[in-house]
Amino acid sequence: MGEIYEKMDCMIGEIRDLLINNKHAVDYMKMEEILVSRWEKMNITMHCLGFALNPFFHDSKYLNAKAPGGVPRRAPNQDREVVAKVLKAFDRIGEDENEKAELRKQLAKFQNKQGMFGTTFARIDATTMSPISWWSTYGSETPELAEIAIRVLSQPISSSSAERVWSTYSYIHNIKRNRLNTKRADKLVFIHSNIRLLSRFTTSYKEGPCKKWDIDPESTYFDDSTVRLEDLRWDD
Repeated sequence: MGEIYEKMDCMIGEIRDLLINNKHAVDYMKMEEILVSRWEKMNITMHCLGFALNPFFHDSKYLNAKAPGGVPRRAPNQDREVVAKVLKAFDRIGEDENEKAELRKQLAKFQNKQGMFGTTFARIDATTMSPISWWSTYGSETPELAEIAIRVLSQPISSSSAERVWSTYSYIHNIKRNRLNTKRADKLVFIHSNIRLLSRFTTSYKEGPCKKWDIDPESTYFDDSTVRLEDLRWDD
């Protein structure tokens, strides 16, 4: 979630670089108009919040490098659209005015690299660690903001998770079992999904012929992530 906003901007620049010496160069402006129009429809508050809370995009070396298309990079706090949507997100997340003000205060501390955020280690690790690991390590001075950052940056940007739930739902509520009410069907899907998560803590899931049976063997996302499923368990 923390990368989609930047990648979309870079994609438009990369297309420009490809077409600049191409026979289709005259069509670039029209293509850019279509892409920007499409992105404006797709862009949501969560994209901007993830971009603003990704420490990599605040790194000075990254900001000093030219973006694709030769456009100077801007820090998230210098992008008017990003700032507006971050404040909108805080307005929805905060339960009262005091909490909203505290989130803004902590965001300013993060953006200005104050306290622990300004240490040499924090600056170096911002470019080498995953954003989730970075916030888990250096977010102790801004606990409320760190919690939001970890939750937002953990969000997938594809609909595969939702489609997986729909697939599970189709096994539970079908033509032969169509008298189940919505509430009961939702509970059964919830139980099924959580039993699947709990199975990942078993030895048979970690070793043997059925190792990681529900994960793409070519994907290393779960191996590289420092977020453990243990953190996702509900309190008793």
